Amino acid sequence: MFPDSNLNASKARHLDIGAPDQIVETFADLIGSDARLSIRFEGLEVQYPVSLALLDRDLHQCVLRASALEDLNTLLDRRLPFYLDIQYTSMTMTSAMMRPLKMGGQGDWIDLRAALPVSLKLTRQRNLFRATLERGMKVNMLMTAQRGGSEVEGRLVDLSIGGCLIAVSVNDAINFQIGMALHRLRAVFPSSEAFDAAGCVRHMRCSDNSNDVLVGVVFDASLADFERKVWFYVREIEREAVRLDAPVERSVAPSRLFNEGSAALEMEAIATPQEEALAVLPLFDNVKNIARALGVQLINLQAGMSLETSVLCEQARMLLSLLQEDRQALLYALACVESHSTPLVCHGMSVAARLADLESGDRTTEQVVQMMACALVHDFGKILLPENVRLHQGSMEASMLSHLHAHVELLRFRIERDGLSSDMRRDVLLSINERLDGSGYPRALGGHSLNRLARMAAVVDAVDAMGRVRSDRPAWLSLDIYRHIFNAGSQFDAASVNRYVKRYGFTPIGSLVSFSSGFQAWVMRLDARGQPWRVRVVREMTRNSSMNQVLEGTDLVQLGTLEGSVGRHDSAMTPW
Repeated sequence: MFPDSNLNASKARHLDIGAPDQIVETFADLIGSDARLSIRFEGLEVQYPVSLALLDRDLHQCVLRASALEDLNTLLDRRLPFYLDIQYTSMTMTSAMMRPLKMGGQGDWIDLRAALPVSLKLTRQRNLFRATLERGMKVNMLMTAQRGGSEVEGRLVDLSIGGCLIAVSVNDAINFQIGMALHRLRAVFPSSEAFDAAGCVRHMRCSDNSNDVLVGVVFDASLADFERKVWFYVREIEREAVRLDAPVERSVAPSRLFNEGSAALEMEAIATPQEEALAVLPLFDNVKNIARALGVQLINLQAGMSLETSVLCEQARMLLSLLQEDRQALLYALACVESHSTPLVCHGMSVAARLADLESGDRTTEQVVQMMACALVHDFGKILLPENVRLHQGSMEASMLSHLHAHVELLRFRIERDGLSSDMRRDVLLSINERLDGSGYPRALGGHSLNRLARMAAVVDAVDAMGRVRSDRPAWLSLDIYRHIFNAGSQFDAASVNRYVKRYGFTPIGSLVSFSSGFQAWVMRLDARGQPWRVRVVREMTRNSSMNQVLEGTDLVQLGTLEGSVGRHDSAMTPW
């Protein structure tokens, strides 16, 4: 719909186009577009399809091409004036009367030269016309994907009878999928007036500034009463937009919907003490920015685009610099970011950082960056799986597991090849799920086909995955993870497992530990012996009371003897 013209600057439903340069540009937009053109004559109901064969900007003329029909030839021979109708999916345009200047063509078609019309009348279809919320207009949207599910808060961007466009944060948008049914949509205006609807996600795209994701929703309703109700809100939004753009000397009464009400929802949430503390954690803001950039890539992948290698390498380079700046601070920041991003992103960042921590060795910086870039997105293909596989709850049978394993190949063809060496793609992106005994996927490679990097990547990935909550089990403790991997026979490389355990210990940074005095705390830093040196105390078990106190060094003596890692007391217990 006129992507390169000035017509999109106006959101009015009806528009008269009379400026000669605008008419020329409108006809220019028709070339190669999907618009349907036809001509009709005064007093006749028949419409004759045509196409725009030529636009002469200098003479303000055009050539329309039509099929050679006997009745059309007769009408044109009489030099009868005609109207040109232009039909898009979302609007129609009708020209002022046009007169034929010259006819030509041969065989099956007729070429009709005519002067461009002096005006065009544009009408956006009512069911597709979208009223856009301009500056100063704020309507909150609450979205629930399933009955009884949690609400996601967003901001209404535009509204039509058929649907709406909603801006949500990147992290919230990852929870939505194209084609997903939305059980409840609630729009709350500043006056506190609201309307509810059900719908379905039609499309998703990142906004121009990438601060939000724009979610397109089509309403699941065709009742006349619903349409009349929504059309009222569409008109009121358009009316308020006109008022905001009106010159000072022209007074327009405000819409009642945008009079602030005492019960209106506020989008700007008040920061909690925990969030304020997070803001001063070393490296946390940097980690959160990387997670957000990766979230955008994940959404773009879901929307049908390919992963951009340049973006992935840029984020990998930033993560590597944080690792080199303060390794332990980064590991704790990665644990803290889990409540601020999606599991796929958090898992990828953790695997990438730990793999670089263990496998930098004698590799060049560029090789490490490429290795991390592959690790960051090695699981992103799961977003492309069918919904019944992606959202499956509980353990999987063999048939469904085979569908799950397809995520590797799905991603393989959706990531740009430029900028990533074939070695890194093979050893990390494609081999991280392989096992030495050939029981892995997607190619069931044996140990002879897996080099040192691929073997270490498999260990890092497995340890991190087992330490995360899954639908069929809680997160495993570090000791249990190590025991499982050591007992997995020949699946994992023993040397890689030993290196991992020696590097991160049995109470790794980001784990919840208990002390003999009854306190539980999150490990923030380790000393040279691999023992907790700085912790955040969060609970006193004897009184079952919550706390939030950071202790380090000799102050840890007051907590008693370290007893080891423990599971979370509840889902609200997070590293910060």
